[in-house]
Amino acid sequence: PESLDAEVRLFAAWARPTHDERHARRLVVRRVEDAARAVWPRATCSVYGSSDTESTWFLSDLDLRVAPNEPMTFLSPGYAVEELAEALRERPAVFARVESRPRARVPIVVLQDRATRVSCDVSFADDGGPPVTVAPAHADHGDLMVFLKALLRDRDLDAPFTGGLGSFRTSLLLATYLGRPDPDVACSVITTAEASRRWRTTQVGLLRGFLERTAGRRGGGLTANLSIRGVGYGGVDVGRVRRAFSDALGAASLAGMLSDCDGLVALRADSTRRA
Repeated sequence: PESLDAEVRLFAAWARPTHDERHARRLVVRRVEDAARAVWPRATCSVYGSSDTESTWFLSDLDLRVAPNEPMTFLSPGYAVEELAEALRERPAVFARVESRPRARVPIVVLQDRATRVSCDVSFADDGGPPVTVAPAHADHGDLMVFLKALLRDRDLDAPFTGGLGSFRTSLLLATYLGRPDPDVACSVITTAEASRRWRTTQVGLLRGFLERTAGRRGGGLTANLSIRGVGYGGVDVGRVRRAFSDALGAASLAGMLSDCDGLVALRADSTRRA
C-alpha cells in the first residue's frame, strides 16, 4: 500500500502541467478573453475550479468564467453564451468544436483551442463574480485526484453527462474519505484525523482505501463505505463506477489499473510538444 501511494505521487508529478503547459493555458485564457471583448469591450476572463489547483493534470479542461463588466442587466447567461459562441466561431483558425449550451443548468460554451488542443468550458460570472477556489485541507488530495482523473478517463467515466462520476463529485468523495477517521479503527485506538491518516497509509494505503470504500468492499455498512449518492448522483451510473473501482483493486500497481498506458504516454508527449 505504501508503494502504491508512492506511485501516486510520482504519477501526479509526471501528469501535472509543466511550466510551459501552464504558460500555454494562460495564453488560451487570453485568446478567449480577446474573443469576448469583441462583444463586450471591457470583458475579463478568469480560471476557476480545479483548473487552478494541484488537482489539475495535462488533460484537464479549463473552466473559464467571463465577466462582461458592463451594465447589461438584460443579458441572461443563456443569451450571453450564444453571443460568445458566435464570436468564437468567427475565429476558426484559433478555436474549434465551438458549441453553445444555453439550456444547461449552468449555460456554457465548450470549445477547443487549436494550438494546444486544450478544451474549455466557458460560463458567465454572476453579480458576485467568479467563485473562489479553496484548496483542499489534506496534503494528499491533489496527488490522488490527478490519478483518479486518469483512472476515470481510462474507464470512460470522467464525463457526468454520459454516466460518469466526474471530477467535482470525485473530489467531494475523496475529501470525505480523507477528512474522517477510518471507521474500521476503534476510536479508543485512534482518536485524531492525523493518526487515522497514518494508519490508512501503513495498513491499507490512501488510494486503495478510497477505492475499496467507494466500491463498497470494506464492509461495516454505510459508515465504512462512501456513498456516491451523498454527493449528488443524478445521471451517474453508480454500478459502473463501483465495478470500475472494484476492478482496479485487482491490480498491484497504477500501470495495472490503467488499460492504455502507452496511449496516455503518447498523449503526454504530444501535450508537452504543443506547449
